[in-house]
Amino acid sequence: MRRSKQVLFVAYYAPPMGGSGVQRPVKFAKYLAKLGWTIHWVCPKEGVYPYRDEGLQSDISDENIHVHRIGGGTPQHSVIGRWLQSLYYCLPSKVAARLNSWLYFPDNKVGWADEVVDESAKLITTHQIPLIFVTAPPFSVFGLATKLATKTGAKVVMDLRDDWLENQFHHYVNASRKRQMALLEAQELSIADAITVINKETKDQLASRHPQLQSRMSVLPNGFDPDDLMVQQEEDEPKDIEASTTSTWVYNGLFYRQQDPTRILKGFVRYLESQPTYPVRFVIQGDDGRRYQKVVRSVKDRFTWAGYVPHKESLRGVHQADVLWLHLSDMPHIDRVTPGKVFEYMGTGKPIFATVPEGITAEILREYGPVMVVHTTDPEEVSQAMFDFEQARHAQQLPPVNKTFVRTFDRKILTHQLEQIFLNLTSEG
Repeated sequence: MRRSKQVLFVAYYAPPMGGSGVQRPVKFAKYLAKLGWTIHWVCPKEGVYPYRDEGLQSDISDENIHVHRIGGGTPQHSVIGRWLQSLYYCLPSKVAARLNSWLYFPDNKVGWADEVVDESAKLITTHQIPLIFVTAPPFSVFGLATKLATKTGAKVVMDLRDDWLENQFHHYVNASRKRQMALLEAQELSIADAITVINKETKDQLASRHPQLQSRMSVLPNGFDPDDLMVQQEEDEPKDIEASTTSTWVYNGLFYRQQDPTRILKGFVRYLESQPTYPVRFVIQGDDGRRYQKVVRSVKDRFTWAGYVPHKESLRGVHQADVLWLHLSDMPHIDRVTPGKVFEYMGTGKPIFATVPEGITAEILREYGPVMVVHTTDPEEVSQAMFDFEQARHAQQLPPVNKTFVRTFDRKILTHQLEQIFLNLTSEG
């Protein structure tokens, strides 16, 4: 006998918010609903958020998905908070991160997490919900889930989209603050009945800090939704490539301040100025390019900066590209980061030019197939790597797509894996 297939979703980022943090909970909710789960999604009331994506609403329009917008309590929900945030974004990224560490603990969403405990608990008791799924960052939501589990007895699955203590964007204001975060991580993860993490490297790091919790941990990567990507069928033939045709390279997503692509862009400029054999144009979907106009000034007609583009529209651009560019800057703990776009890139079957440090992302891409992984940021070497890649691509000498590997990142398959974790926790007798 099994208990009710109901789950309380605690996910701060929810449509109509856009951006990468929304995708994972949206797709899990979409496919769990199709599997017969009733989802009560707790998220904040709408504040001022820089990226909106109304199209994602369709993914959670199922009658089994109930969205409860409760509370605010963050800088995005007050005039003074928004003013402080505007100052925050004027500061160098490391300074801003340290200031954030000093002002807020564990993060600047903690006001919302504290504000919605009672109403969330009422949802659990009213609907007799046996299970809580909570995804972070922001990591303050784990505190909310911990309080709910204590008040109601519901089981908890804590989902980490990034490492917590050693997060690549964390710059602690001092050693004491980091020790405080380490203690909080240990306390709150110990409450979880199951822990899902984004990749093996993150799991290994967590397990090294909390070996007693290792048996509760599962790797559940990000993926791609075939409904969005219109994935090519087995019988599709590769199109012929003519050297005289200008190829379109697409980058999909934002350039965070910590992920400065300036030196890579300089390499692209050198290629465009010196390699007429394989002409290329770039389309950057997500960034408006204001910070990089001087870098590409001499070849600015070869760059289209589309700014923020809704998710499904951006994926149409990805699907129409000849080459997909992926970029990660070398920064602390970046070796265990796997951006969500990696899996959507692979879902299209397109060649990928990846300017990334060594780590889990590079490993995944090599398994995928038609990829060039470039570790250098020297502009001359980037230009040469780009030429070698285009030469191999036009000669159809790139490795084939490992379709069996790609299928493991289908969101439907991944949701079945999450459902099994849910069922293991909620089965009776």
